Amino acid sequence: MQQLPEEIQRKLKEREVLRKEKRFRESDAARGQIEKLGYQIKDTLKGTEISKTEEYAIPKKSSLILFGSGEIASSSVAAHDWALTGIGKDKPKIVVLSTPAGFQPNVHVVCEEIADFFEHHLQNFHPRVEVVYANTLQDANTTEILKPLDTADYIFAGPGSPTYAVRSLRSSLALIKIRERVRAGASLGLSSAAAIAFSKFALPVYEIYKAGFELYWGQGLNFYAKIFQELTVIPHFNNNEGGNKNDTSHAWMGKQRFAKLLAMLPKHETVWGIDEHTAVIIDPKTHATKIVGKGKCWEYTTR
Repeated sequence: MQQLPEEIQRKLKEREVLRKEKRFRESDAARGQIEKLGYQIKDTLKGTEISKTEEYAIPKKSSLILFGSGEIASSSVAAHDWALTGIGKDKPKIVVLSTPAGFQPNVHVVCEEIADFFEHHLQNFHPRVEVVYANTLQDANTTEILKPLDTADYIFAGPGSPTYAVRSLRSSLALIKIRERVRAGASLGLSSAAAIAFSKFALPVYEIYKAGFELYWGQGLNFYAKIFQELTVIPHFNNNEGGNKNDTSHAWMGKQRFAKLLAMLPKHETVWGIDEHTAVIIDPKTHATKIVGKGKCWEYTTR
């Protein structure tokens, strides 16, 4: 700290006070001032680290993008394009986070397919794509594994298990880094299991649909509350894999079970049902929303 210019030391102290008082918008502004002066901040479990940098440029505009499904289908290109255009860089750095699918034997195949999509379908941006294989809670607390997150412009997480993602990310260094990168201006894209896990309440899809558990809600990471509003997201809302024989809409819950699940939530909770091949783009600063893709976003307020 003694080697830092006095102005930087002063701004760091101001930021720490604001963070302790949970005045996050003001602390984000302080962080932005520090980064404009040529210093990069990393918030770790052990505290705040700061280093001088001449290369990293802060993204011009950030977005939170929630996908109902189809995150690597042609229907998703417009949403990803929106995020990368807003970043305003040639060769933006995209980081794919493996955690939701970390328990799957084919996790590398899943993530490399997503990385390949970014490299080939958004090649006009010349993205630099890295996969962070934080497959377990231990991985999600390992600094070296998470290093690519420190300079990510766009972070993406998608399919897998919502409850596994919550268990592996809650109170983790990975979640701290994602939160800090988003506050610093990075964009965040979440689909399927990740969109559920980052909600206030996490729908245990596999447990109910595959294993026959009684209806219940898990506690999600409640990430959206930090940058947008308290929100519970249900992707795959218009899924019709079951055809006429089995109602698989509402993320495989079906209309009747979903109504029961809504009734189990506390009053005044906001729930979004996002159709497949549909994305909701959110501006974290203005809270303005934009829907792109083939379907709709259905909003419920519990009573």
